[in-house]
Amino acid sequence: MADDQQSFMKSLFFGEIREDFIFPYPAPSRELAETVTMVLDSFEKYAKENVKSAVWDEAGAMPREVVTQLAELGLAGLAVPEELGGLGLPQTGYARIFEQIAAVDGALAVTLGAHQSIGYKALLLFGSEAQRKKYLPKLASGELIAAYCLTEPNSGSDAASIQTKAVLSPDGKHYILTGNKLWITNGGIAGFFTVFAKTEVIEGGEKREKVTCFVVDVPSPGISIGPAEHKMGIRASWTNAIHFDQVKVPIENVVGGVGYGFKVAMGVLNHGRLGLAAGCVGGSKNAIRAAIEHANERVQFKKKIGEFGMIKEKIARMVSNTYAGEAMTFMTTALIDRGDVDYSIESAASKIFCSELLWECVDENIQIWAGNGYMKEYPYERWMRDARINRIFEGANEILRAFVALSGMQGPGQELKDIMKTSISEPLKGLGPVTGYAKRWVTMQTGIGADSLSKSHPSLKKYAGQLEEYSAQLAQQTDVLLRRHGKEIALKQFAQKRIADIAIDLFAMFCVVSRVTHSIEKNGKENCVLELQIAETFCMRASRRIRSNFKAIDHNEDETMKAIAEKAYELGAYPFDILKD
Repeated sequence: MADDQQSFMKSLFFGEIREDFIFPYPAPSRELAETVTMVLDSFEKYAKENVKSAVWDEAGAMPREVVTQLAELGLAGLAVPEELGGLGLPQTGYARIFEQIAAVDGALAVTLGAHQSIGYKALLLFGSEAQRKKYLPKLASGELIAAYCLTEPNSGSDAASIQTKAVLSPDGKHYILTGNKLWITNGGIAGFFTVFAKTEVIEGGEKREKVTCFVVDVPSPGISIGPAEHKMGIRASWTNAIHFDQVKVPIENVVGGVGYGFKVAMGVLNHGRLGLAAGCVGGSKNAIRAAIEHANERVQFKKKIGEFGMIKEKIARMVSNTYAGEAMTFMTTALIDRGDVDYSIESAASKIFCSELLWECVDENIQIWAGNGYMKEYPYERWMRDARINRIFEGANEILRAFVALSGMQGPGQELKDIMKTSISEPLKGLGPVTGYAKRWVTMQTGIGADSLSKSHPSLKKYAGQLEEYSAQLAQQTDVLLRRHGKEIALKQFAQKRIADIAIDLFAMFCVVSRVTHSIEKNGKENCVLELQIAETFCMRASRRIRSNFKAIDHNEDETMKAIAEKAYELGAYPFDILKD
């Protein structure tokens, strides 16, 4: 893999294990830990007295002044540079704070996250110096609340299909913005919109429409806000439709350049997914705490229910998976903080894993609490309702699985394409690339020369060996699928899902092995018995899933599944009735 495409996960699709990216497991500095602890202490004191989750959920709204008060604690400008009024935290510190906010209240985390994880993130990542100086101090102080306007009635995860248009005025001084945005978090309270719209650009002498990112001041003539949406969960957060009718936007409010909006949107979401993943980790810890409380107190058949094997299995699985999700999330935030690597696959993998982890944990907590868990007297049914959106937010998990698979296969696919093209058109020139590929092919088939995992602790040798084996196998199966399907791989979602799930489990295993290695080296093996048990439990389960997914690439019922679905589509319903069969 080329050095200018540095990425741990993208390298893995070539069978390369870039240990330097994941070892040693990243640890926050003492200074960062102290700053984050101070912020969390202030937030927790505030939350105990002022956060009324059950009341807010019932009313479908939280008091607007809550957002202002939290901004006064510094929670609206966590990542904004200090010279512009923020706390200047790196992504690791930011994510750790959001872990705690989400553990307190899901709607509160969504409100603050929509403001800064995505709402004004485009300014932080792509904004000009003038734009940053003009807006970031007000956004950090909470004087302005931000909203991210991407989703439309006919454009969800497919961001490239948006219909909102921005037309340059005859004098070239502003754009005229027209269109509709849907389900915009903070839409009802925002004074700052990050808006994505199609604009006309000239490429190769031809006119084309490409997405552009704009900063839009609110209120402005032509902007109207729809009524608050009534939602299943996160009911206390603001969610509204936004309508733009001939809204004038100065050309200096273009962010990242005309026609580069898709790049901006994806850059923002890659960051935003880590705040969401961290929040899911916080919610999972909450659910584990509640489940353990009940397991230790509830007596049935003259035993505490926590003594029963099926309850122990649930708790152990929740703890092990949460440890893995936390390891993935903070490994990825550290990659972001490095500033010199591509972390897009890692970010998507963390979001998928942690959002599904949270759903598992809140569901099992209700199962352990049984009938009580189903009642509104307890917060657990609200936790479940709040958790459900995370598998949809910031890229539905199905779309993100396709992204993980296709992004990972893109590099090997391009290599194959280049080799074929060069070998045919310039046979002598193609000898170098072909020879390099041939060596890798032999490695993929035989394991000879495969990358090894040398930095993991000897106690984890078994799992290091599995990771070496599965990494080579991932590269091999990627090669098989690319040869089998070519460009059509973009349409093969059964295969994409298997490859994505393998990649996600591999990343999780690598993160667990790295984290446990760090803990052993820091604290001594004798003090890490629990973490070694977690590593064994998680890695064994992940290994079974990986082997099953590899096997199913060639041995599956995909065509039968497609046929069943297509027949159901044709009939428009479940096709059987026991009274008529």
